[in-house]
Amino acid sequence: MKIAVIGAKGLPSRISGLEVYVNNVCTGLAADFEITVFVRKRYCDEIVKRYKGVRIVHIPSINTKHLDAVSYSFFAAVAAIFGGYDIFWYQALGPAVTAFLPKLFGKKILSTVHGLDWKREKFGKLASYVLKKGEKAIAKYADGIIVLNESDAGYFLKTWKRKANVIHNGVKAAHYAAAKSITGKYRIKKGEYFLFLSRLVPEKNVHCLIRAFQKLDTDKKLIIAGKGVHTSLYENEVRKMARNNENIQFAGYVEGTLLEELYSNAYAYILPSTIEGQSIGLLEAMSYGLPCIVSDIPENAGVIGDAGLSFASNDVEALKDRLKFAIDHPGELRVMGAKAREIALKEHDWEKTIRCTKEVIDRCI
Repeated sequence: MKIAVIGAKGLPSRISGLEVYVNNVCTGLAADFEITVFVRKRYCDEIVKRYKGVRIVHIPSINTKHLDAVSYSFFAAVAAIFGGYDIFWYQALGPAVTAFLPKLFGKKILSTVHGLDWKREKFGKLASYVLKKGEKAIAKYADGIIVLNESDAGYFLKTWKRKANVIHNGVKAAHYAAAKSITGKYRIKKGEYFLFLSRLVPEKNVHCLIRAFQKLDTDKKLIIAGKGVHTSLYENEVRKMARNNENIQFAGYVEGTLLEELYSNAYAYILPSTIEGQSIGLLEAMSYGLPCIVSDIPENAGVIGDAGLSFASNDVEALKDRLKFAIDHPGELRVMGAKAREIALKEHDWEKTIRCTKEVIDRCI
């Protein structure tokens, strides 16, 4: 059974949670299916043709904010149709706008919805329109739909009368690392900083976090790790907001040992986002035993339960109060962190994600 995976920017890659998902789930299914991941050539620093049993095909795209995903998806779908693939597995709403093409040729369609992307602030009216068309295509053509949280499952049932399979993201056991590189690079030691680690895009609400942090009287640092995708104006804006505060540092894109050190030695993890599918960064932070401070959107609050702190989304004062509480109550935070790790490892296992996904694929065949 040949499966074409369409929607990832690169493989292997950590550019977003979607790529981490594809990395783990597709390689985990490689023993059962012949899987090819069609990636966007311009996002790949090196051309890798195979990765852990998965074939990789590099597809060109039109490098603009609005045409990147759609053009890539069209070229990938055409290539996969002529490649004789049996199942077209779309990742996210945007690429799925071309799902009608393989359906015309009698192919099976599977979709993993990584969040209702048309809600994201970085997209304008045209992009949101295309994303909603992608959502409609999923509802109309998909033989199987996977969502990452119960909220999105309820949305598809109510809006499209389609039942979606809720399969949570997974996480691997933490690999702890002492504060070595980060001490030299950012002048921080264990427990001295709050950590934000995600893409620098408007819906991650970094601007809200910076405003809240600047209201604190604290020696703690704020490390903002990540970079933007088609959002250079936003990234420049938030950097400008923090330029006069020496306790706020931008780490850029991090991976490998540096990533492990940042997770291992943070005081707490912060995710103030306004929309999520299910944050890989949040799950990874929890696996490291970090207490987490998150916005109260269902996709975040539903993950941490009582193993962290939540605040009203977009409320700067509420976030500031939570940060102050975290600073003043280290003992309570340690308890939350231990509970968070337990939840992450018990409820978010990649092996379970892979097993449940295989069941959905088997039903599509």
